Amino acid sequence: MAENKDLTQMMMSRRQVLGLGAAGAAALTLAACGGGSSDSGSEAGSDSGAGDAEAKDSYKVAMIMSGIITDGGWDQAHYESLQRALKDHGKWEMLEPHENTADADAATAAQAYVDQDVDLIIGNGNQFASDWMEVVADAAENHPGVHFLITNTDPTAEMGDYDTLDPVETVLPDFKQTGALAGVVAGLMTQTKSIGFIGGMKLPSTLAKYSAYLAAAQKIDPSIQGQYNFEAGFTDASFGTNLAQQWINTNNVDVMWGDASAVDNGVRQALEAAGADTHFDIAQPIDIVGDDQPTVVTSTVTDWMIGQAMDEIESGSFGGGKAITADMSNGGITLGKFSDKVPADVQDKVNEYVEEIKAGTFLTDDEVSKIQDTL
Repeated sequence: MAENKDLTQMMMSRRQVLGLGAAGAAALTLAACGGGSSDSGSEAGSDSGAGDAEAKDSYKVAMIMSGIITDGGWDQAHYESLQRALKDHGKWEMLEPHENTADADAATAAQAYVDQDVDLIIGNGNQFASDWMEVVADAAENHPGVHFLITNTDPTAEMGDYDTLDPVETVLPDFKQTGALAGVVAGLMTQTKSIGFIGGMKLPSTLAKYSAYLAAAQKIDPSIQGQYNFEAGFTDASFGTNLAQQWINTNNVDVMWGDASAVDNGVRQALEAAGADTHFDIAQPIDIVGDDQPTVVTSTVTDWMIGQAMDEIESGSFGGGKAITADMSNGGITLGKFSDKVPADVQDKVNEYVEEIKAGTFLTDDEVSKIQDTL
């Protein structure tokens, strides 16, 4: 396991990276859409919430994102999760998503929705946990019908300074499961016994994903080595291309998994140039297998459990700083389609491991921690 140091960048927060060059606050206009899924999930944290909410005939939901809905990764995954949630929630309509939200504009964008008494405001990532503290406090006092859902956020670790968490819930994916799914695919597909991972920044979630990824691959073959970089940012595709090219040439990497949005697109360009029949990518967090992605052999897919949040708002049980878990038991974490480059016997073996990962019998916490302690 080796960290490439020639192409690293200064580590920045996700909101700082994605805020560079981003557009200012866009106009907030209504765009009616149809309804969502009724997801189920586990909860952690306080049991208190908006239990006195009254049932309504209609609800509004708004989404604030650092990127765009067609980024092929992080924000598109959130948007698709919202679209799925709307399909089964006929009382809900969606406001036009607020894209390219720079750090300086995040609170203003949220406050504009609060002033409209939007029922659910979704923040696509833990950067909004710090940006929205004052907005949440104002909403709790003056707009009791407004609720906030912030993804990829641990409320205990990241929201301790909040005056109140009454109108807030978060979503936490099972990073161990996500990494393990990618790891078994990488372990079975690599021929060179060298796999790579690029993260946008050194977040706890990034470390957990990579650690489970390498630990799972090494369960398949202990000789497999991992190359990693956790400081790639989220916007520079050329950085991904250059780093992947270097790993291919120097470390013989032939399978990649990424957590860096646009940077991952650059990685795929390098893999394709090296030979799409021998160099493979595992995508996340949406399923992008198809003819236009010749190197992608499967995807680790995250659903952000927005349907569950909608259900809780309708029932009056939302809030109190609870964390909704997204995992394999509730459809929050899944493995996407296989490309035809994955042999049938490998697909069968992966599916066997998927069941073990879901049951929690494939990979232990100690095996993941052994990797993470070296990072």
